Amino acid sequence: MSESRGLDLLDYLVFILKWKKLLISLTIFTIIFSYVTIYFLIDEQFESTSVVITSENENTSGLGSLMKSFSNLPIGIPGLSSSGADTDLFTTIIYSRTNLLKIIDRFDLYKAYKEKTMEETIKVLAGIINAEETKEGAYEIKIRDKSPQKAADMVNYIVKQLNETLIELNIAKAKDNRLFMEKRYEEIKSSLKIAEDSLVIYQKNSGILLAEDQLQASFEAYTKLEAELASKQVEYNILKKLYGENSPQIEAAKISLEEYQIKLNKIKNGKDGSNLILSLTNLPQKSMTYLRFYRDVEIYNAMLEFIIPVYEQSRFDEQKNIPLLQVIDKGIPAEKKAFPQRALLSILITVIVLLMVLFIIIIRELLDKTTNDKVLLIKNEIFKFKKY
Repeated sequence: MSESRGLDLLDYLVFILKWKKLLISLTIFTIIFSYVTIYFLIDEQFESTSVVITSENENTSGLGSLMKSFSNLPIGIPGLSSSGADTDLFTTIIYSRTNLLKIIDRFDLYKAYKEKTMEETIKVLAGIINAEETKEGAYEIKIRDKSPQKAADMVNYIVKQLNETLIELNIAKAKDNRLFMEKRYEEIKSSLKIAEDSLVIYQKNSGILLAEDQLQASFEAYTKLEAELASKQVEYNILKKLYGENSPQIEAAKISLEEYQIKLNKIKNGKDGSNLILSLTNLPQKSMTYLRFYRDVEIYNAMLEFIIPVYEQSRFDEQKNIPLLQVIDKGIPAEKKAFPQRALLSILITVIVLLMVLFIIIIRELLDKTTNDKVLLIKNEIFKFKKY
């Protein structure tokens, strides 16, 4: 071979044929040795799988009632219908330290894994759990263990704990909602009583019970508009409490509230171009005062009509203990091991060893045949110890 032209495929083939006995012997030895080593040193692992989906039961939360209560409004509120529990939440719960400690305690894994610390035991347990959403939208949980039955028991226990944790979180959220609704309910009820008493007192003092037809029509129109505005305000406040002020779910409600307020202000000031409703600036003083008292009563009645079903629903949600997950496939003991794949690992180890040996052979052949002074100097320095 000419050094100047470098190496081609035939050169490599020559190297392999020259060392074929060593390579064949090494291949056989490595396969047998690696297979036996894996067989005795690496424990068999059996995998058990459970598949779950979120419950398809109708959403009966306070938000569901909220949507029904506002079915007569001119806009729809996005984000109120639940699309099921978030699978990211499932993953967070399963890999949480609290949940992993419960699994370790339930199956005495600290003793079984023989780790030095609890932190190392947690890492080992987290490493053998594989939980993720499938392409079909289900949620799959897998776990490995030396015992097929224990692996099945562990994956079923994880599903049970996941379901219980989701129920606890939902009940806690429902309790917070109920307390908020309860406070708002008491406030509206108290304000309604004050408004009703004020209206009765004014009627007695002014003698005004009902205004003329046109005024009465204006009163009713203003009352309806104000009541709808108040309902939108309650709706917006509840959404802000449930989702947070910066949540995209309340954007449509906020825009609708602002547009409704602008429209109502134009009507009050007579700038809407319509003469069907008298502006407040044209109403007699007594009629205006009557309107204000009457309007307050109707507004609080409308708010109370809205808040009562939502409040009752939140009380129901707080007591609800319905499973949120449906088990499609329950974990069962595996009939075949999932790990290790001895033959595959043995072949992989053998290939790696052969590649390393071939690399060494090629380097040695190149060093033996080279005439480069620098390479020869390096070779002599490396193998200098052989002289001693």
